[in-house]
Amino acid sequence: MSSSVGRNSLIMASGTAASRVTGQIRTILLAWALGTTGYAANAYQAGSMIPQVIYTLVSGGIFNAVLVPQIVRTLKAKDAETKLNKLITLAITMLLAVTILMALCTPLLTKLYVNGSPETMALATSFTLWCMPQIFFYGLYTVVGQILAAKDHFTAYAWSSVGANIISCIGFGTFIALFGRATEHPLDFWTADKIALTAGTWTLGVAFQALVLFIPLTKIGLKYRPIFGLRGIGLRSMGPVAAWSVGIVVIDQLANIVITRTSTNAPMLAQQQFGINPLDVAGNASYQNAYTIYMLPYSLIAVSLATAIFPKISRAVADHNIAEARIDLSQALRNMGVIMCYFAVAFVVMPVPIILALLPSVSVREAILMAGPLVTLGVGLPFASAYLIIQRTFYAFEDGKSPFIFMLFAMGIQAVSVIIGAKLLPPTEWTTMIGMVGAMSYILPIPILYAMLRKRFENNIDGPRIAISYLKSIGAAVATMFIGVTVRDSVYQLVGAQIGAVDGHMNWIQAVACAALLAIVAFIVYVGMLRLLRSEEFKEAIALISSRIPGLRKPTSPNDRLEQGDAENGE
Repeated sequence: MSSSVGRNSLIMASGTAASRVTGQIRTILLAWALGTTGYAANAYQAGSMIPQVIYTLVSGGIFNAVLVPQIVRTLKAKDAETKLNKLITLAITMLLAVTILMALCTPLLTKLYVNGSPETMALATSFTLWCMPQIFFYGLYTVVGQILAAKDHFTAYAWSSVGANIISCIGFGTFIALFGRATEHPLDFWTADKIALTAGTWTLGVAFQALVLFIPLTKIGLKYRPIFGLRGIGLRSMGPVAAWSVGIVVIDQLANIVITRTSTNAPMLAQQQFGINPLDVAGNASYQNAYTIYMLPYSLIAVSLATAIFPKISRAVADHNIAEARIDLSQALRNMGVIMCYFAVAFVVMPVPIILALLPSVSVREAILMAGPLVTLGVGLPFASAYLIIQRTFYAFEDGKSPFIFMLFAMGIQAVSVIIGAKLLPPTEWTTMIGMVGAMSYILPIPILYAMLRKRFENNIDGPRIAISYLKSIGAAVATMFIGVTVRDSVYQLVGAQIGAVDGHMNWIQAVACAALLAIVAFIVYVGMLRLLRSEEFKEAIALISSRIPGLRKPTSPNDRLEQGDAENGE
């Protein structure tokens, strides 16, 4: 991995880590204030999710698909500042129009995603309306942040979300101080001031996250001023990629509607069919909290690496240097597999300790409800992470069709499987089933993805080397999972904890101790297996980490890059 990509990856990773730490504090306060089960918790999760879904649907795919390649090309132009100001103005105009339209359509959107009683629907609608302005600010953050990234200024882009989380934490902290925990309260407890204090402060934080980026934008010499006009900003070449990208997110969100409606309805159906207390059934809130934890390594490592490598691959493709792009893609995928397989092990071996360590405000019973989807989601973590890098690579080629075809298969598998699973399984198992279906949707269509990617790289993507690397990492992970599951009960007993929905007990210190001990055991076994299997990517990952730690740096041999170039001689 080149020094610039390594440096930018670490900047993104450190900012993402800080964001995830503060974001986890926010999640802890959210779970404390609203709980992770019950109608209000499910309504808030749906309400806060819908604006993010709409942003992704309407503009997120377009920005991610075309923005960075277009910015890279624009920065090389003589009138770069004028063109960039046109791009920003176009994005702001589009985002503002979409935000206003979606705010007017809030009741209809809520009915689309939420399945519940009229009271639950009304509460979800209120939460959604307060969160709707986030569409505009998320889009603005993406546009300005990607310009900074293309100029190799990652710090503010990576760290601004920390401020957003702090503002939201203040809101939830104030709510807890004033009203305590709302889990057991009826739905009419939620008056306008309480909704504003929870959803409104989160929107305020997202606004800060976007607007603060204009400070470093000015420092790099780009002073934004509104310039309206479409000529000269490459919309003609952007159009086809943008259209395919919108198709991708449409497919993704259609599957998401099925998932959200199914998980939201699970507690109510469990009560109606089996007389089970809705608080004892994993619903949308349980699934979304598990998904948030699942996203920690994904966003910390996968997103950071993809964000850092994307401009580099885009530049190589723009310069028609396919060999350079191939080297960077192969190395990124192989390093990603080694790292993410370990986190998959962690989610499978110790889901409850991880949940209780990260969410100390939830009970063991609630943690067990979240553990099912966390384990099944974790199985697909390495493959979802690899797809992110591959998707960005297609976009560097201005190819939106190939990711669309993959997602058509993946999300089709997911939606159909969830519908069938909901017919065959009781509501108490639905969230676990949804997690497993999500994992399999990234695994089953891999042959299709491989064939399409291979064509882009002149039938040579270093395929055998990548496949062998993943087989070694998966083999090491499976062996580690087996040993970890075997010893985890002994670790629970060692710290005096017990896992059980009725008589389970594990405080925060015990959860941290269990997670730490099992993580150490898993790491030792995983590293040992990788060494036994002679994983070269493991050696590269250790070398990268060592090079960033003072006192462990070693001089870089000129042969290192030549060895990376061997990828050109692969399949």
